[in-house]
Amino acid sequence: MISVEALTIFTDEHGLVRNVSFEVGEGERVGLIGESGSGKSLTASALMGLLPEGLRATGSITFHGKQLIGTSERELSQLRGRDMAMVFQEPMTALNPLMRVGRQVAESVRLHTRRSRRQAKALAEELLDSVGLPGTGGRYPHQLSGGQRQRVLLAIALANDPALLICDEPTTALDVTVQAQVLDLILAGVAERSAALLFITHDLAVVARVCERLLVMHEGSIVEEGSTREVLTNPRHDYTRRLLAASDLEAA
Repeated sequence: MISVEALTIFTDEHGLVRNVSFEVGEGERVGLIGESGSGKSLTASALMGLLPEGLRATGSITFHGKQLIGTSERELSQLRGRDMAMVFQEPMTALNPLMRVGRQVAESVRLHTRRSRRQAKALAEELLDSVGLPGTGGRYPHQLSGGQRQRVLLAIALANDPALLICDEPTTALDVTVQAQVLDLILAGVAERSAALLFITHDLAVVARVCERLLVMHEGSIVEEGSTREVLTNPRHDYTRRLLAASDLEAA
């Protein structure tokens, strides 16, 4: 469904991601793991056409056969939120603090469909209910907990039944109990829609629970890939072995 070939992300002086290639199939759940600064989030941003100012990308990213690198912002904005969607690590920076959360979900619906305001509002209520937030549409982001705000972001991301959901460290700031609840909702959301999932994290216990296949990223390059079981039980690269040694995977 999405194919990345020789992706390189750089500034005028430095290469940040180098020659990255991978694919995510229809309905597949893929984990992209590595420590902070390894290039995981930059790779995800490139897929969405959301690289920070001053960064450039070369190589190829095709989504359902359409080349995304070099595509106009207008065309990318039509894909984002409709065909591919993203859940970010920090919901307070992704949500509008001055807008009620129900309206933010409804706005995502109306951006990509011809639903009326009333229809979009009704669907927003259904979506919030589906992520365990019934009756919260009238609240502002600051009135919700971190876990609740992350659920709102998930409702927005799933609003238009995307074919690909990208989650960038969505549970890092949550306690263990809330983390498990959000992970269950992500899995249920993609399963219900037969959507593919690219899950970015440094937490091996999380990807062991969520993902079928893993990509290991180190210093801007993918150094290992394979099935989740294969990578976690028989790692081939020294960096993957170090990640496993430093994790609490066995305890989890």
